[in-house]
Amino acid sequence: MKILLSLYACDPMKGGESGRSWNWANMYADEGFEVYCLTTPRGRENIENALQKTPKPNLKFIYISVPQWVEKMYYSLVGVYLHYFIWQSNAYKIAKQLDKEHNFDLVHHISYGSIQMGSSLWRLKKQMIFGPLGGGQFPPKAFKQYFVRGWRKEMLRDWVSRLLELFNSNMLNSLKQAKLVLTINQETYQMAKKHHAKEVRMFLDNGLSDDAVPKQVYFANQSNDDGLKLLWVGRLFPRKGLPLVLEALSKVNPEVKFSLTILGGGELADLLPIWLKKYNLEKVTDWKGQVPWSEVKQAYLSHDIFLFCSLRESFGQQLLEAMSYGLPIITLNHHGARDFVPENAGFKVPVNEPQETVREIAKAVEYMYQYPEKRVEFGKNSYEFAQTQSWQAKKTAIFALYKELGIYAKS
Repeated sequence: MKILLSLYACDPMKGGESGRSWNWANMYADEGFEVYCLTTPRGRENIENALQKTPKPNLKFIYISVPQWVEKMYYSLVGVYLHYFIWQSNAYKIAKQLDKEHNFDLVHHISYGSIQMGSSLWRLKKQMIFGPLGGGQFPPKAFKQYFVRGWRKEMLRDWVSRLLELFNSNMLNSLKQAKLVLTINQETYQMAKKHHAKEVRMFLDNGLSDDAVPKQVYFANQSNDDGLKLLWVGRLFPRKGLPLVLEALSKVNPEVKFSLTILGGGELADLLPIWLKKYNLEKVTDWKGQVPWSEVKQAYLSHDIFLFCSLRESFGQQLLEAMSYGLPIITLNHHGARDFVPENAGFKVPVNEPQETVREIAKAVEYMYQYPEKRVEFGKNSYEFAQTQSWQAKKTAIFALYKELGIYAKS
């Protein structure tokens, strides 16, 4: 079976979408299929180094460039859209030629995993899979104050996304052509259905490498004498909702002792000391900035609770990582976290109006402090869920789905 993959972002040494693209490519190759991957040159060095260490003759990468003037615009909000659409156009020209040579059995668009951005590969008129996709989720406007100086940019993204939904023929035709559309959250699922996708399934493409999940996690009814150890991991971007978390922690009952560790840097880093002072959290917060993965793992092992309150997120790899170390979760009840974090793994806080959300996050922390045995129970449930989210488990699940829908064919 010959498969063509669209992997705009792909890099084995990166997380996020780039890392997931690499995992998808290897998942197909390890099944024995002949796999051709279209990607940008950005991850070329790391891809070639990885293939040199572990050769896979049936896994081939084709690097597609854009004009230099387009490349220079990549890091602006409008420029990244232009970069992607021109790359897609160039990718289709290469794909058309490759299809004449190889007559692909399956075309799978993986990256960008944005429903509104679409894919040019529908034009090949081949059996097609589109996704996993996000993009149908939008930030709750009642929470715009927590985006600080990023709200205008967020609204520009919102506006562009809604225009693309109406006018991007690549999106609309990809949904119609695809035999299967995979989505990461209910908002994107509903958008795909609205635009007449034939078969839409929810599928969480965030996964854990088989060696990333600890084989055993020690659970104990830890004493609260030293207070709860709370952990927040992520980039300091406007949509990540850190000011919301800090405001909520400032409302926690003073009798509840806790400390907060923040791992991550980013464009709002200069504001963090101001926020900590505003919410009187300076003495209980340890901000370490961006740290290597080894320190992140150690933090997962040494903390009691993981906080993830992103205001716009398809899902969030940190959630899976934290659950793989048995941490109970406090998150927001929307987007991918609502759809995939188990109900019995912690608290999913309503996202209706800010003061309610602030109050409920604070109450969740207080509950975890008052009932350490429940905290352990939540952690065990988190760990059990993470055990089902390895890439090997993903591979088994996705090929079972392909077989059900008549997509899967033996190599």
